Amino acid sequence: MTKVLITGGTGLVGMALSKILDKKGIGIHHLSRNTTGQETYPTYTWNIDKGEIDKAAFEGVNKIIHLAGAPIADEKWTDERKQIILDSRVKSADLLLKTCQNEGIGLKQFVSASAIGWYPLAISEELHDETAGPGDGFLADVCKSWEMAADQFNLVSEVVTKLRIGLILTKNAGALSQIVRPINFYLGAGLGSGKQYMSWIHLNDVVRMFEHVLTHDMEGVYNAVGPEPTNNQEFMQTLADVLDKPILLPNIPEFVIRIMFGSAADMVLRGVPLTSAKICATGFEFEYPTLNSSLFDIYWSKTR
Repeated sequence: MTKVLITGGTGLVGMALSKILDKKGIGIHHLSRNTTGQETYPTYTWNIDKGEIDKAAFEGVNKIIHLAGAPIADEKWTDERKQIILDSRVKSADLLLKTCQNEGIGLKQFVSASAIGWYPLAISEELHDETAGPGDGFLADVCKSWEMAADQFNLVSEVVTKLRIGLILTKNAGALSQIVRPINFYLGAGLGSGKQYMSWIHLNDVVRMFEHVLTHDMEGVYNAVGPEPTNNQEFMQTLADVLDKPILLPNIPEFVIRIMFGSAADMVLRGVPLTSAKICATGFEFEYPTLNSSLFDIYWSKTR
């Protein structure tokens, strides 16, 4: 029987993924900084800063899904915040690896989240696949360290898998809930040139992608993005159309966004088109392959 230890299991992806895996009869353990006793799944504590972890979390576990990581865009990128973002991903992975080594735990698979911040922050029409090298700057440095930490699990795991996740689309959480707000108040507008690409994916599809690589013991790195590359101008117009709201304002000038976001401005002003052809070639099929179908499901589905 497969039993999976999930870090970040109470997060957006973690909870949705846990439900899917649980329905398939896969055992679920969660690691959390705090426990209340009211958790849906068996939950064990760890303290990354102190290097402490409840070893009972590993009992019967033969696969790990590492989703833990402080949010990238929630706060200003001070030096302290940057360190928190990095440590929450890398030091946490190091603690998992050290525990596996010290306890003699062998894994069938280690699956790590990564992010499309790996790729160059630029304005380009060149389609990038998983073979593209990393960009420069803070986000790329985080992703490089994050993936290096995952690769070390080759020491204890038969298979190592990494998913570079794009902008996750869901209604009441994540970036989309912030992007949609000005459109609802007729204040929607493109950002900067509007030519920068936004690599998006519906929450259901990113969760199904994790389930796909887990249940098929897939190895390597995959782009967790939708199959339809979309630039910022197209994204904002499609979102406005789905909501039946007009785009009345000119694009927000780049200098204004840099004042608002500081060193994180390139995260929204730059982006390259990415392809998901690699994972599609393994038999994965998107439930929501277009931006239009994703947004219609999120805002108009009667089941939501």
